[in-house]
Amino acid sequence: MRFRLLGPLAVHVDGRPVEVPAARDRVLLAMLLLHPGRVVTVDQLVDAVWGDRAPVTARAQLHTCVSRLRRLLPDLISTDTAGYRATVAGDDLDTVTFTALAAAGRAAAAAGDLPQARTRLRAAVDLWRGPALTGVDSAAVRAHAVAFEERRDAALEDCVDVELRLGLHASLIGQLTALVEQYPLRERVTGQLMTALARAGRTADALAVYRRLQRTLDDELGLPPSDALQRLHEDLLHPAPDPAAPPPAAVPAAPQRPWTLPRDVADHSGRDDVVAALLATVAATDADGGGGTPVVVTVDGMAGVGKTSLAVHVAHRVAGRYPDGRLLLDLRAHSDRPPLPPHEALGVLLTHLGAARIPTDPDDRAARWRTETAGRRLLIVLDDAADAAQVTPLLPGASASLVIVTSRRRIAGLDGVRPVSLDVLAPAESLRLITGVVGARAAADPAATADVADLCGHLPLALRLAAARLAHRPSWSVADLADRLRRAHPAPVDLAVDGRSPHAAFELSYRQLPPHAQRLFRLLGLHPAGDLSVRAAAAITDTTTASTEDLLGQLVDAHLLNEPAAGRFRFHDLLREYAAHLAAADPERDPATTRMLDFYLHTAAAATKIWESNPDRDPIDFTDVGPHVPTFTGMLDTREWLNAEWVNVAAVTHLADRLHRHRHTILLTRALWAYLFRNSINDVSLDLHRRALTAAEALADPDLVAMAHNYLASAYARSGDLTAAAGHLQRLIGHPRWGARAESNLAYVYLNVGRFREALTLTERSLTAGDDRRQVSGQWTPLAATLRALGRHHESVLVAQRIIAYARGTGSDGGSTWPGAVGAVELGATRARLGQHRQATLLLSWARRQLGVDAGPGSEIEARTVIGASLVALGDHDRGLRLLHGAYDDGRHLDPTAACHAGNTYGEALHTAGRPADAESVHRWVLDRATRAQHRYEQARAHRGLGTATGDPDAAREHLTAALRLFDEMGTPERHEVRATLQRLGGPPPAQ
Repeated sequence: MRFRLLGPLAVHVDGRPVEVPAARDRVLLAMLLLHPGRVVTVDQLVDAVWGDRAPVTARAQLHTCVSRLRRLLPDLISTDTAGYRATVAGDDLDTVTFTALAAAGRAAAAAGDLPQARTRLRAAVDLWRGPALTGVDSAAVRAHAVAFEERRDAALEDCVDVELRLGLHASLIGQLTALVEQYPLRERVTGQLMTALARAGRTADALAVYRRLQRTLDDELGLPPSDALQRLHEDLLHPAPDPAAPPPAAVPAAPQRPWTLPRDVADHSGRDDVVAALLATVAATDADGGGGTPVVVTVDGMAGVGKTSLAVHVAHRVAGRYPDGRLLLDLRAHSDRPPLPPHEALGVLLTHLGAARIPTDPDDRAARWRTETAGRRLLIVLDDAADAAQVTPLLPGASASLVIVTSRRRIAGLDGVRPVSLDVLAPAESLRLITGVVGARAAADPAATADVADLCGHLPLALRLAAARLAHRPSWSVADLADRLRRAHPAPVDLAVDGRSPHAAFELSYRQLPPHAQRLFRLLGLHPAGDLSVRAAAAITDTTTASTEDLLGQLVDAHLLNEPAAGRFRFHDLLREYAAHLAAADPERDPATTRMLDFYLHTAAAATKIWESNPDRDPIDFTDVGPHVPTFTGMLDTREWLNAEWVNVAAVTHLADRLHRHRHTILLTRALWAYLFRNSINDVSLDLHRRALTAAEALADPDLVAMAHNYLASAYARSGDLTAAAGHLQRLIGHPRWGARAESNLAYVYLNVGRFREALTLTERSLTAGDDRRQVSGQWTPLAATLRALGRHHESVLVAQRIIAYARGTGSDGGSTWPGAVGAVELGATRARLGQHRQATLLLSWARRQLGVDAGPGSEIEARTVIGASLVALGDHDRGLRLLHGAYDDGRHLDPTAACHAGNTYGEALHTAGRPADAESVHRWVLDRATRAQHRYEQARAHRGLGTATGDPDAAREHLTAALRLFDEMGTPERHEVRATLQRLGGPPPAQ
């Protein structure tokens, strides 16, 4: 059986087409084929088939559909306790073939094999027979189809890049010209057309393509083309002296495949039978073709028994079979920090894979992970897992991937796994490990070597530590080591595991360190998080980075510390416990802890300072920040540091809270606020800001209490709890320092709940306080939005233009382009309200390029929403709906307030496109979410959308009446349109 989804749904059995006549059967079959080899739950299938209109008998009807499909397509569908699964070979499903061909093409391009890259990418694009899954009427299926359409566009553009590099520019001009006409805002295609024309000797035509875009932007909006196109244009005007050198195309470099595996142990020994069995499992899976189901191996055993070492060793042995990425993630089941929740783990994994937008909802994040990993060959080591509930969401989608899970306990509840349980080494393996590290001395005295192995309990971690100590002491005999192990005093911390303890090996290794290295080892036990940098270690010990790096190298050489990535260091969990015990008795504990807290505070404050300009940062903007705090020059390096270290900042904030270091708790939270807020890391932000408020109240400092209320309110607002946000801000009204700020922020909350008149009053009042810089960043933006909501469009335009003018007059605002871009979003939204859709589209497309990741998701989602609505208004339904669906989907995951706006706009566009049932489904979701958030304006829009989409006249009048009541209360111009619609439905004219 062969299945084709990249076009109209098609099925072939033994080379003959098979018709699937029933519409519901086609939806069911499409959903199963979109998740090959994976269980699709009954609830997912019911939602795909019926949406929000599922009958009481939906499950029974679904079973009937399955029975029909089984008669038509034997052996395809199997039953699972949770739902159904379609088992299909990868080469029998065109979506899997497309994904594999596109990935192979990109890999070949990255390796420099351009002919092979072109062959694979063209083959991938040629699989398409039209829009994906045509004829399958389901919103859920269409969402997947839209995603595949975007992948096709990306594959086509990558193929064009390769063909340009191969000198095939002449044959591309016609195709690229058509694409530019079809997608005038896709600048990458425009750049490719310019490149092809220039290489064909038609430089004047290439410059004309550029001038057309430039003229439109300049004449209508005063906006420039993208930086990449400007550079290409400049290259065409001033070509390189070498006439054979082609002008550079505006093409991004191919992405790197992620590799986060730590380095392998060079002298790995023991477990030969286990390693051989695992290698045979991988080889057998490859021989079977891999299929669409990942191979999952679990490795369990006591602490220090060598689970991670074995997993990493096997991973390196088979890494070449998994070209799409090799990842290791510490799940922290046994750590000073809480176990890593699955949704946080998924966020880390998706970040490694380069996902641009990571959902916040756990189920959506898991779905995104399965989508990103489907069809890819990944090697994933999930280290130190707690249980099946933590691991299951992290398993990749349908692909020939390998997952190795390590845990101190046997993991039950994972289907189809290959379990491996490790005990301590056998005596012969212990001798071989010691001899492999030490050499001839161990081989010459097997009795003493056996004594050392016994004293270490045959535990691999202890054996390796002891052997490393002997290897660094050439004057010692093995018997000397055994004597020292017998005399080593037990550490007064319980490191015993199942009656065996490596404490003697730890103690001996520690005592043999030079004093400075001992001090570093002890003080690193104060660090609460998983890994740390050289700068952090130097700050804790108050030494130079150069000397600290040397000492860290000594700890790594002594196997007391790991270096999983260059410049990043971490303890084994048992060694962390030992170091923490030593640190607890160290007289330097308190000053070293202060240095650590200060380092993370000062560095986080320096990193986020470029993101904001609020005067309330004064308490954390210290002059004397010490020699270890790095200097940041722009958004890129600050984001790199924060991406790597925000977890550490959060962990040391928790530590400060536990130690009642109240001021550090408050200021660390404040320093991290901008990063958490813009990235919608809402659960962490709420937790830290609650702790900060408690700490401020303990200090009884009115200004710090007020600051904590203000930023806790922002965390609530970002998470969608606008009522709680308003409650915290209302406490600050009248505060001598924070009153004006609270009024401004409360105006933002009122704006988002539809209390526009109150929002306008507060904004106008707060404009009398604070400097102009603060007004632009904090007050003018919501003022523009409020005026637009009230129908005062001309005033909204003037305010938005002031924001843009201010941003241009002050440059890039410390490295960030987002203030001007946010002003452009407001201006574009108002242009769209005025019906100036082409101007709005061009303006907002420029704004999206400038926003990047600097401004957080809200503004970017709003820009996409308005662009999508404008495209629909201009008649480009396909592109408009695709943008709107993405904005709605990302909003649901990242920014609840933006989701309501995007959802209602998406629903309105669906109705315009002749899909009232889909529109009704979206509006119902928004009505529920907006009602819970008390967002009256979006409630009213949802009621209006439902009244327009429903085919029931009574329901239409009910919803429109509710919409009119809300619009009247808010005083927005929509009330006139709704009143007229009600009158056309024959109802009595509502009161004016």
